[in-house]
Parts: sequence; C-alpha cells; structure tokens
Amino acid sequence: MKKIGYIIPNLSTLSETFVSVEMRAMMALGHQIKPYAFDTNEQFQPADAYLKHRCTYLSTAPKFPYLNIWKAYRCHSFIIKQQEVGYISLLHQGLQLAYLAEKDGCEHFHVHLGWHSAAIVIVAAKILNIPVSFAIHNANLNTIPQDLSHGLQAADFICSATKKMQNELRLATQQPVHHIPFGVNEADYSSLTQPWRPHKDFLLFGQLLDKKGLSTLLIALQQLEPTTTLDIVGDGPHLSPLKQQINKLGLCHQITFFKSKQPSWYRRFACQYKALVVPFTATNQGKDTSPLIITEAMALGLPVITSDLLDYREILDDESGHQVSMDEPYALAHAMQSHLSSSFADLNLQRAYAFNRVMTLFTASRQADLLSKKIEAL
Repeated sequence: MKKIGYIIPNLSTLSETFVSVEMRAMMALGHQIKPYAFDTNEQFQPADAYLKHRCTYLSTAPKFPYLNIWKAYRCHSFIIKQQEVGYISLLHQGLQLAYLAEKDGCEHFHVHLGWHSAAIVIVAAKILNIPVSFAIHNANLNTIPQDLSHGLQAADFICSATKKMQNELRLATQQPVHHIPFGVNEADYSSLTQPWRPHKDFLLFGQLLDKKGLSTLLIALQQLEPTTTLDIVGDGPHLSPLKQQINKLGLCHQITFFKSKQPSWYRRFACQYKALVVPFTATNQGKDTSPLIITEAMALGLPVITSDLLDYREILDDESGHQVSMDEPYALAHAMQSHLSSSFADLNLQRAYAFNRVMTLFTASRQADLLSKKIEAL
C-alpha cells in the first residue's frame, strides 16, 4: 500500500481529533503514514504521541534544497497563478517539502485545510510527480482564499466531509470530489452497555467561540426553570466576555465552568449529562461545521440538541437528535425543556438509534477505507 505524506499546518492540528483519527485509521489499514508540519507546537493528544514523534517540520529541510530545481518546469504554470504567495517563496518551500518527502519515500500527499500549505504541497507533488489529494473543510469555503480555486484544479481528487460541500465543490472544479465524512474511532465507543443515569442537565464541550451560539444558549437557559444547570467545559477567546454576560443575565448559579479537557474526559463523563447542547450559528466567517462533536456524542449515547444547519441534518435525523432553528433562543429553550420532560424509555430509544447510525455511517474505519481506495486507484 502507498506511503502517504500527511501535511498539516502545524502539529496542534493533532489536537483536533478528525486529523489524527484519520491518520491512525489509515495506518490500521496498512498504509505507512508520514506527518509533516509547517510550524512546531507541543499540543497533542496522548494517543497521538507516535504521530508527534514521527512528525517532520519543514524547518528541518536544507536552506537551499536545490537538488530538484531542474524539475521546476513541472510546477511553473501553477505557481504563476498564485496571488497570495510570491513565486520564489512558494517554489523554495515546495522544494524543501519535496526534499523531505523524497528522502522518506512518500508516494502520495494528503493535506487537510487548503490554505497556503496546500499550494506548497501541490508544488512539491508536481516536482516529485506524485499525486495529491485535499480534505476541504468549510473553513476553506467560508473565507474563500483567492488561490483555492487553482488548488482545487491541481489536486488529483478532493475529499468533502458533507454532501452539501461536495455539491459546492463540484461547481468549482472539474477534478473528482468524493464524499468521505469524518468518523469516530469505534474502538473508543464500543457499545451502550454503560448505564446512563444522568444527574446533570446540559453540557457544552469544546473551544468557546461565537460560532457555538453562546448568546443564544444563555438566552434559552434564561427561559427555563432556575434549577436547570449547564456545565461549560472548554476555554477560548470568548471565555471572559461569556462570563460577563452570564453575570449580567443572573445565571451564575446555573452554570459551572471547567477548564478544557481531553477527549478521554468527554468519553468518561458524558454519561453524567442529559444532553449535549451546541446551537451552532453563522459568523462573519460563515457557518461552522464541526460535526465530530455531534458524532462523538451520538457514539457515547449522549443526546444532542443543535441547530438546523444542513451539515448536521446529514448526521442527525428526527430519530437521533433535536435540531432547532439557528439563532432562535426560544425555540432552543422549548427543545431543551421538551428534552428534560421526555421519558427515559424514549430517550434510550433515541440513544440506541443514534449510536447505530454512527456505527453504520460515521466510523474512522469506513472513512479510511473510502480514502484508501481512492488513493490506491491513482
């Protein structure tokens, strides 16, 4: 099977589980995986210690990696189309990555997040004459970098996490676009045998950003009984203003803050809560799609209440969770109250249905199998 060079902007991406879960699933299939990063960062999950140890940084390449300079004609037509990076800089970094990847014996490049790093990967791939594929995220489409369209045309194929994104990308490129949804590592969520006896109400987990619909959630909580509780596990740039808003709304007695936790914490303590509530919204960067937090909850048997963004409708359906209109705090409050009033029998049916849906459609092994077949076919 082909040895794949995985290129990520910096190692902290390994703390965003969709990348490392995919790499580990590809290794389980038999692929050799070689991670490359452009910036150093010490953040990583314990499960990814091997990947961190294997990771090579672009800064370790020779300063003047000109052994393959004579092959620059292969990427000239691509580089001259780039607007965000100068010709010499892009060629130089592409030669550096090509030097490292050739030494490591890479036969394919796969890159997440199609920013400037994607252009460097394309240059390196053209120099080495090996194929390259992209995993495009909504963050790419929302900000629409001017050079993304050239990258889409230059890739051998593109991976889309959602069908909605697949349809959008097919309008932007003639290259194949494959729907390969992110999956959970099913070994971490083996069954629903753990008793579900929640003694807490609602959980918000992850980095605190505007796109999580924080204000909508607080207004909704105001409409519920004052005994209703919410645990917020995470941190981020909006932590301080969020606490100020909570104090202003008089919700301090209902909300408890916890520092950011590893995914292992989420898997261990999710059973204490009646539901995960994440009313995602649209920001000036566009609509967020972080479906892994949704699929992880479903795999844990944690009921989900979220917004009606199309991306989530592909994962949740009427039997497996609640979706309410985005930016509608009163609709959210109604869904939260309805959930608290539901019988355990009804909720357990929902949990079982959601779990089976994830294990059928959204596992890392299925994701890796789809991706591997596309790479091996090139």
